[in-house]
Amino acid sequence: MKLHTKLYLFFAGIVILPLLVVTVAASVVLGRSAKDAYDGRLQSSLAAATALISAEAQGLTGDSQAALQRADVRALLAGEETSRITALSSVAAEARATGAVLRDPAGAAVASVGSGGPDYAIQAPQIATTIRLSRPDGSIWSAMLLRSFDAEALQKVFTAQGLEWGLVENGIVTAGSLPAAAEVRDENNAQAQAFSLEGTADALTVTVAGREMFASGIMLPQDNTNIGAALFTAVPASIVGASSRQALEAGLGLMLGVALMAGLLGLLMTRNITRPLRELTHAAAAGMEGDLDQKVEVRSNDEVGSLANSFGMMQKNIRDYISELEESRTQLLLALSYAGEILGSTSNRARLMKTAAEAARLATGADGIWVELFPNGLPPERRAVSTGAPSFFFDSKLKEQAVKLADRVASGSIAAGEVIEISQSQRVVAFPMMADNEALGAMVAFFDQGRPSEETRSVLATLTDQAAIAVENVNYGELQQLLATTDPMTGLFNFRFLCSNLDQEISKSRRYDRQLSVSIIDLDDFKAVNDTYGHQAGDKLLRTVAEVLASNVRDADMVARYGGEEFSIVFPETLKTDAMKVLEKLRKEIAAIFLEDYPDVRVTASIGLASYPDDGADKTELLLRADKALYQAKRSGKNRCIAA
Repeated sequence: MKLHTKLYLFFAGIVILPLLVVTVAASVVLGRSAKDAYDGRLQSSLAAATALISAEAQGLTGDSQAALQRADVRALLAGEETSRITALSSVAAEARATGAVLRDPAGAAVASVGSGGPDYAIQAPQIATTIRLSRPDGSIWSAMLLRSFDAEALQKVFTAQGLEWGLVENGIVTAGSLPAAAEVRDENNAQAQAFSLEGTADALTVTVAGREMFASGIMLPQDNTNIGAALFTAVPASIVGASSRQALEAGLGLMLGVALMAGLLGLLMTRNITRPLRELTHAAAAGMEGDLDQKVEVRSNDEVGSLANSFGMMQKNIRDYISELEESRTQLLLALSYAGEILGSTSNRARLMKTAAEAARLATGADGIWVELFPNGLPPERRAVSTGAPSFFFDSKLKEQAVKLADRVASGSIAAGEVIEISQSQRVVAFPMMADNEALGAMVAFFDQGRPSEETRSVLATLTDQAAIAVENVNYGELQQLLATTDPMTGLFNFRFLCSNLDQEISKSRRYDRQLSVSIIDLDDFKAVNDTYGHQAGDKLLRTVAEVLASNVRDADMVARYGGEEFSIVFPETLKTDAMKVLEKLRKEIAAIFLEDYPDVRVTASIGLASYPDDGADKTELLLRADKALYQAKRSGKNRCIAA
């Protein structure tokens, strides 16, 4: 059986059939005598009113019990009169009561507030409830709380039935829609004794203020009111004689109309409910086949409409998620491939760091990547040598935070990969570049929105490890190159690099038609220093001379150790006369050298100079002419400069 058939049958079972039954029953009731019909209305309204009063009484009981539980019971039962009245007033206020009376075990009133004063028993009827209270000595006290009748609510009950009502005490109306203080009399009982009986009195024909009325009444429970009273309802006898035939015809017409409208409504509701469900089913089946573009129109704001709207949002979220996964996977593969290829092959440290930062940003979607290298030791005794991309992301404050985080992760004060919150929306993750238990640098990633996932941090860790390997390779390559071109004693370039560099400088001078000067410097009587003061003094002297030479020439000039106690300086784009001036200054600086550890050591230098192209067209000729000039300086008395 299809869903729309089940829904229609269900609707017919819970709506149409009950409506038909109720309509038939109403027609039968309306077809009875007017007296029986109105008797039912009187009784039902009395029952409803009594239930309303009972509900109010129960509500008062519950409020009173709750208020007494929070009240100062000790002050209420054992305090002075003033404290009792204060505690009783607090209970009445919290229970929303208009009055209250406290009685001792003998039933005597020991305190009262509000409408619970001495005359409460002769005032207009009020809702009442009595709560028993136990003292530590075992005596039982009681607290009666009072609340005014909700006359408006009772009025609505009877008005809905087209009835009048009143509270009757000893045959006199004290409240209600009937004239106040009117006497209620029936045909056989002048004082309407029927209203003083327990339970509901039979329907009576009574006279109220001269009007004949069809009435009924019920005694209110003593537990619910402060005084005994009867609730009385009536309707003018003139309207009771309405035609039963007209009522029956109206009921039959109503029955047919209701049945027809209910049937049409059920059919319409069934179609409206099942149509979007069929569309949802079709779209779900298409989604299982991979088609997430099937749309379900939202035609209503009810639960079915909400379901259709939620299904559409679910489709969109799935499509977006799949798209993000594909984009993320593509970016990750591209970034890892890009990083792996370049980080493993480049020998340019600055380019390597920029590549590592850009690869990390592409792979993780970070808003900024900061990369630092620590050339000598751990922070803070170091300087940053490379920063990440995009550089525009970092303002001065953010740079300061990045440097601090790099310091902390490299020194181990924060764990690698720990997510740190530096503002309400910004998160940071940092990883050290480790090699042989030493931090070569650090990578710091900034995320403006959201917390980086475990996968994102894993990618950052991998890229940081790759960067560390690449940096270690560059460092090793530079070390090998340094060892191949540098004199280990003085830190100057060695003879091999001197020859290579001199060839290049001569080629530049030849291409641009410029001068070039080359000098050879020999320390006079250096062997005597070694023989007299030892080789340690000689080594110290060589290093000091190297420092003097390197610190007194231009950055473009090249200082090298020629061999033994000989040095050489290449002056690119320098005339012989200009080079001679520099060499004279250097000769004097060498002669002024003072070694604190060896105060008696003194040294002078003999210097030979040759220039391109006047003294030679290639490296060999220039060095030979400079060497001859050096020996001429030696033969001429040492401690002097001679040009070829």
